[in-house]
Amino acid sequence: MKIEKPIFINGFSRGGTTILTNLLASHPDVCTVGETHHLFKGTTITDGVWRVVRKCLFHELPVFVSQREDFFSPRRVCPRRPLAAWTRRHIDQVFYREKLRSFHPRLNGYKEQDARYSPEELAAGRLVGKNIDGMIYANDAWADMYPDASFFGLVRNGFALCEGHVRRGRPAREIGWRYRVLVEKMLSDGDRLPRYEIFRFEDLVADPWTLMQRACSVAELDRQRLTQFRMQVRRVMDDQGNHRLQGGQEWDVVWLKPSELAGHFLADVNRNQIKRLSPADRDHFLSQAGDVMERLGYSTDLETQQESGPTVLPFSRPDAEVPPGRAASTRRREA
Repeated sequence: MKIEKPIFINGFSRGGTTILTNLLASHPDVCTVGETHHLFKGTTITDGVWRVVRKCLFHELPVFVSQREDFFSPRRVCPRRPLAAWTRRHIDQVFYREKLRSFHPRLNGYKEQDARYSPEELAAGRLVGKNIDGMIYANDAWADMYPDASFFGLVRNGFALCEGHVRRGRPAREIGWRYRVLVEKMLSDGDRLPRYEIFRFEDLVADPWTLMQRACSVAELDRQRLTQFRMQVRRVMDDQGNHRLQGGQEWDVVWLKPSELAGHFLADVNRNQIKRLSPADRDHFLSQAGDVMERLGYSTDLETQQESGPTVLPFSRPDAEVPPGRAASTRRREA
């Protein structure tokens, strides 16, 4: 395989994975490829129309024919078939070529604020990609292809996540089912894979620098080389329910020192979303996901969270057998 020691981030759409991806991609030894399914299906965010067509024809179609399934669909929340040897090599080549893209500042243009990557640095850099929603099931393939890979799962308060999707027209019961199934997959992978750490969105925005030090340790990245962070301006919900930008236009790149990180994120974004979730949607969501919410340390009392803010308890995974050598923080979060 041409890709060595890749890093994969697993999480929900609207779940904060862009933040974690940008933090990791700020390391000068790391190059991001964005969402893994976009490498094969294309995206209008960074691709023109013809590039989307080329990706579908030359990246995705061979996999579809070989696997006889839509392997790269994030909407398919189910296991994937094992990859054939030829398909593994094809996917690895696509990963490698896409990692070398350096013309877009949101991707791999700059390793530091005033220093561009050289072609040699891009080639040697470690790939970081996002598996969103159903693409979390691709972990099985990535773990087989890359035994030296590192994985991160990012979970978030289910009520906040539910509100974001209900606002876009999706039913709360379906969101709860997806939340439960995908959390259980991440927990299972965390117990099975030797380099898999699960983080919570709330810990990420509250103390991103401490979390990143832990992430560097898991992924075996030199923390001393991480001196500034390349973040993107995104819309977030304020306490009036309005989506606003802070610090520039959407998708603008900003460079931050470690001491500036915490102030870049809106700490009460969860509360702003949760208070807009109706009791009926709460009940539909909890009918599917209440148990995993509690396993992750989240309160299921909607009224209390709407009034005083979300409650986050210690994260534990009861009855989970942890492989020898795993860090205690991966096994359990204790007060």
